[in-house]
Amino acid sequence: MSRSTRLSTAAHVMMYLAWYEGERVRIDDIAVSAKVNPSRLRQLCSMLAQGGFIHSYKGAGGGVELAHPPDRVTLLDLCVCIDDLNFYTLTPHTANPDCAIGAKIQPILTGLYEDFNQQFQDHLRGITIMDLVLQATADDHAPAPANLAGEGGRS
Repeated sequence: MSRSTRLSTAAHVMMYLAWYEGERVRIDDIAVSAKVNPSRLRQLCSMLAQGGFIHSYKGAGGGVELAHPPDRVTLLDLCVCIDDLNFYTLTPHTANPDCAIGAKIQPILTGLYEDFNQQFQDHLRGITIMDLVLQATADDHAPAPANLAGEGGRS
């Protein structure tokens, strides 16, 4: 999975698990919801499990479930876990140092990207998985998760 989609997919996993908090969920079910290849999702879930954000169970009755309440996990926590902290970064090659632009572009963009990445990290620090779940249920037509409504089930 490319770095640029890891945070979105990790947030999807965590929201799905928050929706079914207290239940073990099959990775294949999350993969259908996220429209992601299950083997790639297993790799990401392995990272989330190693980071302590989910519990993973193998065998019959296996699956994944949240390790922490969704109001205690921030998007920045996920970024750190999946090593996706640099939202903007330079290309992997060095520009031509003999060119007036090539000689200056890297240090100019490095400063801009460092500032932007820090501001975005600060913003993500204040957004929890539960915040995302509550936004998803703000739509009058969206069913509330069982743990928020006291009833419900998988859709």
